[in-house]
Amino acid sequence: MFQHHRPGPSASQPRSRAESSLRARQRAWRLRPLVMAMACLLSEAALAAQPPDTTWLSLEELMSIEVSSAAKRPQRLAEASTAIYAIGREEIRRSGATNIPDLLRTVPGVHVAQIDASRYAISIRGFSNRYSGKLLVLQDGRSLYNPLFSGTYWEAQDVVLEDVERIEVIRGSGGTLWGANAVNGVINIITRNARDSQGTFVEAKGGSLESGVVLRHGGELGEDGHFRAYAKLDKHDPLETPTGQDAHDAWDQKRAGFRVDLTPRPADTVTIQGDAYETDAQQRSLFMSPTTLTSSFVPDTARLSGANLLARWQHQDNDQANWQLQAFVDHTQVDDATQKQHVDTFDIEWQHRLKLSTSQDLTWGLGYRNVRVALDGSFTVNIAPPQQSLSIYTGFVQDEIRLRDDLLLTLGTKLEHNDDTGYEVQPSARLQWRATPTDNFWAAVSRSVQTPSVAATSTFAHVGAQPVPMLGSAVVGVRGNPDVRSEVMLSREIGYRGQFGPDVSLDLAAFYNTYDRLVSREMSGLSFAPYPLITMGFDNLMEGKTYGIELAGNWQLSPAWRMHGSYSWLKMDLRAKPGGQGVLGFGAAGSSPEHMLQLHSLHKVSHNLELDAALYFSSQLSFTSQAGTVPVEKSTRFDLRLGWQPSRNVEVNLIGRNLLDKRRAEFIGEDVTSSEVPRSLLLQAKWKF
Repeated sequence: MFQHHRPGPSASQPRSRAESSLRARQRAWRLRPLVMAMACLLSEAALAAQPPDTTWLSLEELMSIEVSSAAKRPQRLAEASTAIYAIGREEIRRSGATNIPDLLRTVPGVHVAQIDASRYAISIRGFSNRYSGKLLVLQDGRSLYNPLFSGTYWEAQDVVLEDVERIEVIRGSGGTLWGANAVNGVINIITRNARDSQGTFVEAKGGSLESGVVLRHGGELGEDGHFRAYAKLDKHDPLETPTGQDAHDAWDQKRAGFRVDLTPRPADTVTIQGDAYETDAQQRSLFMSPTTLTSSFVPDTARLSGANLLARWQHQDNDQANWQLQAFVDHTQVDDATQKQHVDTFDIEWQHRLKLSTSQDLTWGLGYRNVRVALDGSFTVNIAPPQQSLSIYTGFVQDEIRLRDDLLLTLGTKLEHNDDTGYEVQPSARLQWRATPTDNFWAAVSRSVQTPSVAATSTFAHVGAQPVPMLGSAVVGVRGNPDVRSEVMLSREIGYRGQFGPDVSLDLAAFYNTYDRLVSREMSGLSFAPYPLITMGFDNLMEGKTYGIELAGNWQLSPAWRMHGSYSWLKMDLRAKPGGQGVLGFGAAGSSPEHMLQLHSLHKVSHNLELDAALYFSSQLSFTSQAGTVPVEKSTRFDLRLGWQPSRNVEVNLIGRNLLDKRRAEFIGEDVTSSEVPRSLLLQAKWKF
């Protein structure tokens, strides 16, 4: 099985106190050009200062934010019959986050753990690992899900946060609308219309761990269109080992993209957008030597690159009928010491909404996706055959039935067919009771599936060695199983969302999920090929349940001071079926915290000065290795942001992260060594003109 290692001292990269001091001085010098540029910029801005933007949404306005992920149609957040949270533009701006994973830390019930400088484990309601295959991530309707290893390569995902309209996060099943792999949640990143990002935007940042620059410009295309284009450069220094050494996980990324929005007729909107990126991410990855038959974590640099292009045509007949046609192509590539992988995706989807009667609203759609994967592997990991193609045909229907003025019943199902497991059905039923104009109760029953990854069906890997009596040691090999079936989850949820006067709002959800056919790793015997080989194969020999509660709330203490926080409790009970050994195929049962708590304070100290604080608590995690159980201790993280707006178009932020600890571990990876996250400071300037 996979072995878990805590990072330790590196003989190949010694670091003395003198070297540490030099590194600190180099980081300080890196800030000086940024500080000088800011000084010039701010002195100019102060001379012609305009009144700063004091936009602040009330709690009523927050509850009225329009979301589309819960029903694939626009609806007020307060009316959604699911556990959904929307990160709006103001929360994005004041979060102090510079990437999507750190921004997701602010979402109730979402577990975000940093593995090394560029890699994260992000999950909802359990089963956290580097790829977290039970979580579906989308950007403007384009799936970021990698079918090779079932999950998201977070080190390859980025966006200009200034251009994000909102991020909608569904906690719980989303299979009826979004399809396979939306088992425990959906994250939908929605960027702004090009007409809302006109002019020029410049961002520069520098600090003890990261530096970067963003340039974006938007303009008009005749009378009926708008565009924007951007370029983004980021560089991140390495994190640290437990002894304070460089963890060999520095990374840098170059990214560019565009978006065009056209309105050829009042009823039609056409969007065309695309991105291209290139990332170099250092790592210490698991490597199995074919000559010595031993495994170790070796220093390496993963090169990730890709490009995508998306087109969407939306037609609005009237307030009660509309349709949408969307297609995208996506190419991704990963090249490191153990593999060279290529994934090409073509996807097309049609969606139609119409009013059947005064009490019925129907949404239906059809889709097709073709995915081609190729892996030029190594003795460590490979697939057979090395090139594969997968076609997925989908159809869904959802009917919202108004039983009476305060009672809404939503019935729907998704039907998919893929080349590996055949037909998959994902139905759901939701009932919503609007008890008062500000009190919304809901309940839901849903079925979702996670289809097996290429790694589960076709992998051919060697991951370590294990002592064997009378033989010394044997290589541990993992073999894919083409007969692995989809994992199935049946979810029961209840929830409440309401507001108590103008100053307090509350969101509560409770869930009970049962899982069947969980993919497990099973020992299949000892052979000689020509070396002693202990073979482990994948099978569906685990089952179990998870249950918990999620509580979130907002409190407007004064017109200038708001607090919001959340608490999540999760219990997991996974077990082997008869004949199984009880080892999860991907991840570990203890990799998700039982308790998570967060508290945020957003305070306008004056008309142009903001002081924001965030406190995060996560209970202990545990991981299993051949040496026994390896814990990651409970942790408390404290972040601060001091924001200054000398004018409407200029903003300067001083951000401190992880201020309570010199360094701390958040997760333990399987295929890469984990790093510890040190205390850090960041200076950031933004300018619009």
